[in-house]
Amino acid sequence: MYSLGYIANYLISSTLYYCDGNPYLMKVFLATYLLIEFVYTLLIKIDVLTSPRTKLDQYISEYKEVNTTSTEEKFAIVTGANSGIGLETSKDLALAGFHVIMACRNKASAEDIISKLELETGLKSFEFMQLDLASFKSIDSFVDQYKKSHSKLHLLVNNAGIALCPYGKTKDGIEMQFGTNHLGHFKLTNGLLDLIKASERARIVVISALAGYSGTFDKSLILDESKYNNVFNYAVSKMCNIMFANELARRLAGTGITVNSLHPGAVNTNIFKNYPEGLAGMMEVLKSLLLINLIEGSLTSIKVALDPKLEGVTGKFFMHEEEAAQPSEALDEKKCKELWDFSEELIKKHST
Repeated sequence: MYSLGYIANYLISSTLYYCDGNPYLMKVFLATYLLIEFVYTLLIKIDVLTSPRTKLDQYISEYKEVNTTSTEEKFAIVTGANSGIGLETSKDLALAGFHVIMACRNKASAEDIISKLELETGLKSFEFMQLDLASFKSIDSFVDQYKKSHSKLHLLVNNAGIALCPYGKTKDGIEMQFGTNHLGHFKLTNGLLDLIKASERARIVVISALAGYSGTFDKSLILDESKYNNVFNYAVSKMCNIMFANELARRLAGTGITVNSLHPGAVNTNIFKNYPEGLAGMMEVLKSLLLINLIEGSLTSIKVALDPKLEGVTGKFFMHEEEAAQPSEALDEKKCKELWDFSEELIKKHST
């Protein structure tokens, strides 16, 4: 029997097949996707047979069964771990046996969250390390601090992100959404890569979004402030997440390290907080009705991070807990390499 996620992905992938590459037909694709996502959200909200919590517990249980003989302590880093699906992901990874480094900006908030997690889980498996993905200095400091206290990294979940914000720049002068969502994680991942390579069967999970399907990697959209559009530039950053994951997967082929990206679903988090003033009340009501909750939104992240059946699976894109088709641009090896080179150039140019 096909899962609800498989059916949803099949419909989305079929529509993408006919629309991909045509800017006019992609509008049809996006409308179709929104309809499918809306129906999917409604159906999983009324699914009384298998609760999201039961599914998460199953992923955790299956992972622990396969790793029951392992005595090595395993370490995971989750960016943006003090709220949203990053928080739920951190809790579930700890329940699976990981020592979880919660990489986030706000120390007071993170330490308060850790106290609550320890009380809820009975585990002392959470550790805060400060990280601001909009600052190269902060990223370098985080990497140095992590390497001083840890010699391996078995799982990296690039989860943090911002969305739909007015034009702004990172502390290093780069457009904020691209700089935070893609470039910060690009620098962080490469800085930790030696420890990831030293860890057996390590995984890198990159949280993107289906909005990336409507984005494109165009340097001018990143460098030219006059071309900035908060919606489209968010889509650009999410496309770059998928392209980065695919290029990194190619570069790590044969190492045993897997790299996959995913769309967590239309999740009710605070990432979409930059809507017009005066609409806050109405938007909160709509979000509660139309969006999935944090547990539901963490399912795909936890599956890609833990599922033993995905051992060796790399360079793929997932949503609704199933593998999904990717837009053609994300599969274009030449463009993915161009993004990689451009990212390195920006970091070199803007580093002080």
